[in-house]
Amino acid sequence: MAAVPVPLPDKKVTALNGLILRPFDYSLQVPWTDKDFERDGNLVTSVHFKSGVGLIIFNPLTAPDFIKEMRKKGTAEARKLKRLFGDRAVSSNYDLWAAEMAATPEQIKWWAAPGSNIKDSILLNLKWIEISPYLTAIYLQSSDEMHGFQFGSPAIAPFKVGLELFDRNDRRYEIIIAGKDPTHPIISQEEINAMVASLRPIPHSLVFWVGLQGRPGLSLRITPQPTAPAACQNPQAWNTR
Repeated sequence: MAAVPVPLPDKKVTALNGLILRPFDYSLQVPWTDKDFERDGNLVTSVHFKSGVGLIIFNPLTAPDFIKEMRKKGTAEARKLKRLFGDRAVSSNYDLWAAEMAATPEQIKWWAAPGSNIKDSILLNLKWIEISPYLTAIYLQSSDEMHGFQFGSPAIAPFKVGLELFDRNDRRYEIIIAGKDPTHPIISQEEINAMVASLRPIPHSLVFWVGLQGRPGLSLRITPQPTAPAACQNPQAWNTR
């Protein structure tokens, strides 16, 4: 719980020659080509590879939107939350996550104002829910299109990594990368950076085409198209805090 986001130890981006996945309303490229099977759902899609790697990809359209819900409750409720968390924390979903990740147990003091301790306690509880499956590290992750957080290191057991990314419309993208064998690495940091750099919203025409296959915007189409990452790590492109 004392961990706070730090810059990535390796910001290099490698070229990917794996499949391009098109879950929900976006696309991203992965390092692997040996797809075994996939399971689609309204809330989540999982993709499994013969090498033992698995991806869990959550639907951005169904991700909780705290800021949107807060605004629905009206001006009075919004003012209460701003007084509790501060203007910046409730200005976007990303900023709320940033406030959660920056919270530490040391911030709670017996002599502090009650409102301050309440705020920090809430943020710490939310932080624990998000980081408890990983615990090893919290990193700042960004590309030309996304900014957010990486939980876990691909070089530290159990070699499980979670990505919580936000696009320019403050939409949240959650991806979990894990392997069957928790004692062996499954991906490098350079490959994770390349996956983040390759993540792009799907053009409207492609979303419509996917919708024709069945459930609108919920099908997963995989195209083996080797391409280099579309963008490199560029933390300056975002005001990442």
